[in-house]
Amino acid sequence: MSSLNPHNCQKRVYHGRFLLSSQCSRKPWKDGWCKQHHPDSVVARIEAADKRYEEKRKESPWYKLAKALKRVAKLEAELTRFRSAHNLLRRGKE
Repeated sequence: MSSLNPHNCQKRVYHGRFLLSSQCSRKPWKDGWCKQHHPDSVVARIEAADKRYEEKRKESPWYKLAKALKRVAKLEAELTRFRSAHNLLRRGKE
């Protein structure tokens, strides 16, 4: 592995299917990294992609169905609780 050129980004980039790599040819932007490879930029890009994915997932029919099924289960549990309370009250009047 050759030494890094201080006038270029310090990221090693790989070419195609081969295990050939070289130093990124972009000029350093901050801390020796170009804007694309700087760790802060990478984290921001991943967070933005995760946010877009989550918004898209919430619009999917499967997500909406799962949410509706949870609501149905909650309502059924509440109905069961009301029925048992009603039965207890009715037995108390007898």
